[in-house]
Amino acid sequence: MTVNFKAFLSLLLALPMPIMALAQPDACTIALSGRVIDEHDGQALSFAEVFIPSLGKGSVADEEGRYRIDGLCPGIYELRVAHLGCEPLTQEVRLTKNLVIDFKLEHHAEELKELEVILDRPDENVGHARQALGREAMVGAGGQSIAEMLVTLPGVSMLTSGPSIAKPVIHGLSGNRILTLNQGVRQEDQQWGTDHAPSIDPLSSDRLTVVKGAASVQYGSDAIGGVVIAEPVELPRKPDLSGELRGIGILNGKGGGGSAMLQGGVPGLSGLGWRVQGSGRAVGDGEAARYSLSNTGAREWAASASIGFRDHRRSAALYYSRFERELGILRAAHIGSTTDLQRAIESGVPWYVQDFTYAIDAPRQTVTHHLLKASAGISLTDRNRLDAVYAYQGNARQEYDIRRGGRSARPSLDLFLGTHTGELILKHWLGPHVHGKAGLTGLLQENYNVPGTGVRPLLPDYKRWNAGAFVLEHFPFGERLELEAGARAEATAIDVDLGTGDSPNRRYDFFNHALSAGANWQPGDSLRLRFNVSSAFRPPHVSELHSQGLHHSAAAIEEGDASLGSERALKAVLDAGAATRNGKLRIDATLHAARIDDYIYQRPDGTRLTIRGAFPVFRYTATDAMIMGADLSVQGRLGKGFTAALKGSMVRGRDRVQGDWLFLMPGDRMEISLRKQMKAHGYWRELEAKVSTLIVLRQQRYPTGLDFTDPPPGYQLLNATLSAARRLGMHELRIGIRGSNLLNSAYRDYLDRFRYYADARGIDVQIWLAFIFGKT
Repeated sequence: MTVNFKAFLSLLLALPMPIMALAQPDACTIALSGRVIDEHDGQALSFAEVFIPSLGKGSVADEEGRYRIDGLCPGIYELRVAHLGCEPLTQEVRLTKNLVIDFKLEHHAEELKELEVILDRPDENVGHARQALGREAMVGAGGQSIAEMLVTLPGVSMLTSGPSIAKPVIHGLSGNRILTLNQGVRQEDQQWGTDHAPSIDPLSSDRLTVVKGAASVQYGSDAIGGVVIAEPVELPRKPDLSGELRGIGILNGKGGGGSAMLQGGVPGLSGLGWRVQGSGRAVGDGEAARYSLSNTGAREWAASASIGFRDHRRSAALYYSRFERELGILRAAHIGSTTDLQRAIESGVPWYVQDFTYAIDAPRQTVTHHLLKASAGISLTDRNRLDAVYAYQGNARQEYDIRRGGRSARPSLDLFLGTHTGELILKHWLGPHVHGKAGLTGLLQENYNVPGTGVRPLLPDYKRWNAGAFVLEHFPFGERLELEAGARAEATAIDVDLGTGDSPNRRYDFFNHALSAGANWQPGDSLRLRFNVSSAFRPPHVSELHSQGLHHSAAAIEEGDASLGSERALKAVLDAGAATRNGKLRIDATLHAARIDDYIYQRPDGTRLTIRGAFPVFRYTATDAMIMGADLSVQGRLGKGFTAALKGSMVRGRDRVQGDWLFLMPGDRMEISLRKQMKAHGYWRELEAKVSTLIVLRQQRYPTGLDFTDPPPGYQLLNATLSAARRLGMHELRIGIRGSNLLNSAYRDYLDRFRYYADARGIDVQIWLAFIFGKT
């Protein structure tokens, strides 16, 4: 396609000009203030938190229970008010001028002996750019993977392997450089594979947050590119029974899914709550614009249960989840000879196309992931708190290839990964201008190849130990400036069994450190600036050191390099936001730059013919890299319920050793949307329609002569959504319809590992509903 993106790039380069212009007299000046008090006796609830999730902005009440949030634009906002030992309050507020609101929270007098003052502040990691998808957005995106949900945020794209496997990419980095926190626990599920999607049920989370930037100080290794946080749903503390039922129908794949959640408290035991949840999804072969994507069906199901207790001083919780997935791998990705492979790449049409089916045959993969988490905390004083978390994860992965002699039912790769993690965190208060947290973390992990595959393992058996210590301090200076500084030291040891009889065959020891400094500055009521500079690190994964052979579900031969060392990164991120006084225009922009030494990537190295067919070869290689780019989000209210928005991102990656472009960097992308919020019609309210177009430009900055084929052309997709809600007494019904690629465009994405063999998914329409009963 021929889309001129120069105007958009010019806008990115000129970001400081419009942002500073918006900071002039035409500014948002509304202030929201008031008190937070006890519902029973009217006492002030000091250190209560009043937070606006959509803005990431809030205030902590003082000793008299007073709060104040300045620099707000006119509009409708959802407020969340929370205090330790109280039932959280959510309230919708319309702001047209300065407003004073007092909040009353249910807080029993006998629980007021001690108060925790250091909460999980909304400005934690003050210098990091972060964006989130709230509960309503996640309900409307039901049926999608975590990566598909997050790709709507500027700076986030997807690394895919056909229509059913997707991993998030943040600022050009993915895989082992993106840390995922699930229920507050770092996810460990063989995430090294490009075809290994996160084994997480998005429906078990209340909110998805993306932290853009190196965050190794608090979270440890693997956070060079950023962090994806699947935030847990807070357990209820009242005995009222509530829950949700969700259902979805999916056109592309002719499938659907559903979920159910039930939660409540325990009568007579204040502060004790529980929740159970289950979900399932099944689809058949995906459909491209012109043909079926044979053997790309998927089946998933998940279940979780949690119970927890919390009062003004103590907390304890137990959580368990089980996630299972079975995925078919595109049959056309497995080729019989090198000549057939080249012909498949050049033809533009898959060599293997069959009629639609729900059957999942080899090549395929199955994954079962268990998570068990136990946590406890206690307020040592009214200004210090100690929290401890232990978690165990068990991940069983089996990959099946097309094998002779009726052996296709026997896995060619059979791995079990067991991981124990623990952390001890002290939240401390050293004075009004210094507070923060310090902690110890540990990990013990063992990867085991289950016997019986009949082939040499792609990944050897290994054991990994990790121990770390960190400190992260905040330095508030008035209401407009807060600084942050932190440091971390971490040691990692890996014993690798290469199967030669020695025990262990190879030992690796890595010691790394990370530093960070950040600032959150609000120079005016309408302008906010966040800045962070961080060093980060990542020891090489065993897959990068010792992979050797055919990775069946990736349809590629992967070869490691035992001489690789730790990646070292230095990244700077500037995030700015500004708005006009009347709230009709808002601009958010992020500039980022990272220098990564010993950057490890999979470098294409021709093709190879094996007894199982011909496959592309990828070798793990290290180089020195420089990655920089920008994200932009502009939103304007046009009147009569219309809102126009533009989101865009660009990434540039250079190989500093070769003097060339980096391989597999995302192309420039931009989304333009128009949303219409309509007045209530009969019983229906929150009527909303949105139409958008996604424009992705052809990646023209790539290493020449390295890949098996040039990047595909750019593409443009038309998408639309329609949703509404209806109150049914104390209950609520939400319904919606979502359409993607409505023009059924045939295209291929540069970040799709299967783009050599087939087009991406064609038109898809999904119809969803959610019934929320009780008070959730």
